[in-house]
Amino acid sequence: MTTTKKLAMAAAIAALALTMSACSDGGSASTDGSGTEESVSADAQAALDSAYEGIGSTLDDLAPVSTDQALSVYVVSCGEQVPSCAVPAAAVKEAAETVGWTGTIADGKLNPEGFATAIRQGIAGGADIIIPIGIGCGVAQAAFQEAVDAGITVIGGGGVDDCDPKLWASERLWLADYTPQEQWEAFGKLQADYAYGKTNGDVKAVVLNFTGQVWGQWITDGFTKELEALGGGEVLDTVDVSDPESADGSYVQKVTTALLSQPDANVLVVPIDGWLTNGLAASIVQAGLDEQLLVIGRGGDEPALDLIRQGGSGMDATIGFAVQWGAWGSIDTALRVLAGEDAAYIGESMQAIDADDNMVDSGQYTGSVDFQPLFEKAWGV
Repeated sequence: MTTTKKLAMAAAIAALALTMSACSDGGSASTDGSGTEESVSADAQAALDSAYEGIGSTLDDLAPVSTDQALSVYVVSCGEQVPSCAVPAAAVKEAAETVGWTGTIADGKLNPEGFATAIRQGIAGGADIIIPIGIGCGVAQAAFQEAVDAGITVIGGGGVDDCDPKLWASERLWLADYTPQEQWEAFGKLQADYAYGKTNGDVKAVVLNFTGQVWGQWITDGFTKELEALGGGEVLDTVDVSDPESADGSYVQKVTTALLSQPDANVLVVPIDGWLTNGLAASIVQAGLDEQLLVIGRGGDEPALDLIRQGGSGMDATIGFAVQWGAWGSIDTALRVLAGEDAAYIGESMQAIDADDNMVDSGQYTGSVDFQPLFEKAWGV
């Protein structure tokens, strides 16, 4: 883009921001729920209740499994600069060490080349097990093939084995009646339920679609399918965001521009909390859009929950996901696979969180049950 075009775009964005800020009527009825409680429809309330209740299990039926092997686990983090990757990576390492294994974290740096490099670090480091956090097989297929050829057991850490033929020893399983794709769609479903409930069925959404992993489209599909099933609202625009745009921060301008071009939008759906905490939420506030938009993330990261508690921060809610619970579940999966058993359904919980409901006092969202002692009991440690 030429300098002239850049200046013209900047001027247009500034003008739109000023106009929208001046015309804003506060819009808080649709963003904090304070104006919708008296007249909310039964369908909207049911959708909101469903979002708050969420989906997950209790781990009550977790069977015993143990090991006497001293193994090396390499945890391939999707990117240590974002909590949604760093927190579960650290939790996998902790869980591995709990059963007497060694744990090493390799940073995938939020791009496919970095994923492959981190996997190859595990191969060179003599890993017995590699657990990729939030990374699917297809984005680093050659490196995963090298790991398998080296005799390394690959266990899913939240991503999916979309290679053909499949290369991982096992994905991490969620609930018996959900496929991996349906699990990811469930995030979008709960985002739609929350948006529908908070806007009393009048959703006008801008949806951010992550193109870097196959699950990004699944979250988007879950949102649009549920919105259609609810029968209220529409998606005004879908904005694709890639791994490079996420890594270099250029998505912030891209998304802000898209929002300013949709003056009727009242909901923003974001598939990764880190996008909001790494600049997008601040940009929403600076553009004068925070009063107009109900902003819903996904993850339950500590910085995101801090923004939600703060209020007026460019983020109103998130679909919390118990990533540490899931991380311990990846070690449970590895234990069972190496013992020649079927992987267990881990069922880490997900549910809508806002300032008034399901909010933790501090830290990361950890789910609906105290998972760690349940795993330790099953592992005999």
